[in-house]
Formats: sequence, structure tokens, C-alpha cells
Amino acid sequence: MSPHFQNHYEALSLPRPPHSPELDIATIRKAYHAALLRYHPDKRRGSGKDTITIAIDEIVQAYATLSSPARRSKYDNELLDLGEAEIRATRIHAQAEGIDLDEFEEGEICVAHMLDGDEASDRCVSQTTGTCLIQHVWYRGCRCGKKDAYVVSECMLEDGMSDIDGAEGDGEVLVQCLRCSTWIRVLFSTV
Repeated sequence: MSPHFQNHYEALSLPRPPHSPELDIATIRKAYHAALLRYHPDKRRGSGKDTITIAIDEIVQAYATLSSPARRSKYDNELLDLGEAEIRATRIHAQAEGIDLDEFEEGEICVAHMLDGDEASDRCVSQTTGTCLIQHVWYRGCRCGKKDAYVVSECMLEDGMSDIDGAEGDGEVLVQCLRCSTWIRVLFSTV
């Protein structure tokens, strides 16, 4: 069962920080009572019991966090940091060079050997099972000199397609070099 609300402020129908003017405890308490009434079982007869229970639990947790000045301050800082991380990721994505998947080499690689860059990888499962962790991947070198610096797996391509409606279309995956901090957008199409 997944949460209904993205954050505690949404659970209580309050604006996200930063707040202007600052929210006081009376406003938070009033929003808490309104949210409880909104999700009261008598008011939400069409919803399942589990759905109502989850919503009520989230509302109670939101109130417990936002009604305490110390917990609320910590939560606000985490929420603002998360927003900044999303902005940074968006900037990286926008600035990353787009390279078509057709420009990559295709092959089978032991993931542990590829990450460690040598034949004697401590992470390789062949140490205990006698076989490597072989995976079908597409790889490409980077300007830093590493031959298989950008690696794309089938799972990554499937995740890149999950944002697209339908079975056919264009997709993209954001990949970082395994040696340096350079990012690229791997562009691909399915038919």
C-alpha cells in the first residue's frame, strides 16, 4: 500500500515551505482536524478500509511532525534539500549530451569486473560460486579514457520506457561515467 500524500503539508492541505507568513500551531491544528474529517470512515464510504487507515495514519504522522517546532524545522530542511536535489538532477539532465544507443557496443560483461576494472574483483560472485555475474549490456567509452565508462543494462532501458505511454516510442536514460563525473543521455527507440 502506497502513501496518498507526497509530504506532510499535502496531507494537511497546507502550502509547502517556505511559508509567508509563517504557519502557526492554530492553523496547523485546524488543518489537522479538517483532514481527519475529510477522511473519516463515515464520510468516505466508497473507499476501502485500508485506504482510509493509511490516509488517517499519514494525517496523524503529519500533525505530529508539523506541530512540534523542532521536528517541523528538521522536516522543512529535509524537504527543501530534496527540492534542491531534484533541481540539480534536472540541470544535469538538461546539460547532458544526448548519444544514440546505436553508438554503443553491445556485449556480455561481468558487472563486478567492470566496476572494479580488473580480473581479480573482490565483488565477483565467481569467488564463491565459480561463475561471474554476467549481464547483457551496452557500453561506451568516455573522454576520460575508460573504455566501458558508460554502461546501460536492459533494466535501465525498461525503466526509461516506463515514462512513455504505450509499447512503442522513444526513450532516454541518464547515465554517469563510472570513472569521472560526466553524464550523458542515452537515447533509444522501441518498435
